[in-house]
Amino acid sequence: MQLMLGEHNIRISYWKAWRSREVALEYAKGSFGTAYRMLPQYLENLVVANPGTVAEMHTSYDDAVGHKFKYMFLALGASINGLKHMRKVIVVDGAHLRGKYVGCLLSASAQDGNYQVFPIAIGIVDGENDKAWEWFFNMLLKFIPNSSEVVFVSDRHSSIYHGISKVYTAARHCACILHLTRNVRTYFKTKNLGYLVGKAARAFQLDEFYRAFNEIKTLDASCAEYLIAIGLENWARAHFEGNRYNIMTSNVAETWNSVLREAREYPVLALLEHIRAKLMTWFAERRIVKQGGNGRLTARVKEIVETNFRNSGGMLVRMINSMKFEVKDKDDSTYEVNLGEKYCTCFAFQKLLIPCPHAIASAIKAKVSIESLVADFYTIDTLALAYAEDIVPITNGAKAGGDPTQGVDMFPPASRRPPGRPRKSTILSTGEIRMKTRRRKHACSRCKAAGHNKETCKVAI
Repeated sequence: MQLMLGEHNIRISYWKAWRSREVALEYAKGSFGTAYRMLPQYLENLVVANPGTVAEMHTSYDDAVGHKFKYMFLALGASINGLKHMRKVIVVDGAHLRGKYVGCLLSASAQDGNYQVFPIAIGIVDGENDKAWEWFFNMLLKFIPNSSEVVFVSDRHSSIYHGISKVYTAARHCACILHLTRNVRTYFKTKNLGYLVGKAARAFQLDEFYRAFNEIKTLDASCAEYLIAIGLENWARAHFEGNRYNIMTSNVAETWNSVLREAREYPVLALLEHIRAKLMTWFAERRIVKQGGNGRLTARVKEIVETNFRNSGGMLVRMINSMKFEVKDKDDSTYEVNLGEKYCTCFAFQKLLIPCPHAIASAIKAKVSIESLVADFYTIDTLALAYAEDIVPITNGAKAGGDPTQGVDMFPPASRRPPGRPRKSTILSTGEIRMKTRRRKHACSRCKAAGHNKETCKVAI
């Protein structure tokens, strides 16, 4: 509005400006309604261009109209094959679409050996509800097995819990610590409580956990009861039966949602093409890793090992046998390290699969290569294998092969978004309360400055 007034001396209302933006977006990215009609053919061509891709659609039938879009799932073949070289920790999350039709973008992502986001699959559904998440997890089941080795990390959305309990009965599931500490700071006003919850959640040892948890009890007994009711195994690493490695939050999924923030306003076809192009670029860039003189480890893990190496200085190491050692740190705490089994009684070594300072001190004593103690997940060779396959665009001469939609003439979803600008603030998950931001009192409604009002404001109209 200000641009039109400043450059063209034309006054337009807010809603006319917003509607003009929507029209311009349709000219640039295509019609929202037409995109759904073209979606079946697009997915068909994408499967042909990228072998191994899983593309599924689900529609609802209306006697008056016909088949209407309900669910869509897409996992590119390159991502499915790259997942074989990742740790089996899957971060799932949902983000609302902001286009013409109401919907939600579901995502499943992993973290590669260099601590980068590795998108696995996306789904577009009518809403973040029980049926939609259950359908999404059933699609993931096509290439992610229902195994106790698989760990899901998410916020505390009840529909995610429902979907995992229905489909992945053998898999582990744990909560995002960031969401949990945010809830604690909101519900319980005691100072340092959020910090202590995060400290307890990240503890590797049970005694370290209970030291932090007893402090929580002392500060606020009701908070301790709240955390126990959630289930210690659902948020505390020391009590968790699986292995979530370093992935204590859902930041992997949040980062992916942030990358797609603008694209979530596009028509569905433009959104999918944006995702495909982004993944194509990431795969092309990340597979080009050079070893040179930097050793076999990825850059991020190399930094962690170097930090642990510096922290290992001054430790007293005594040999038990050729592979076992007793290590005393600067605090005179004693640990037992087994280099052969990659084990330390501090539990950081076996939980992260990266040698802790005690293991590094032992490796130096035993003259064992430190890099050999790091799991293969974190090597440059494995990183290159994860991004080895190309993601190919759909060319004009592409010919359709299989038909994932069986020739259905599909229409847009039944629910359209209400008129006006869609909300951009985050939808809170279970147990969350939005924190209130402080606003400056007595601010002018025209220039937003304090100390006067619009009647006395000197800013030119």
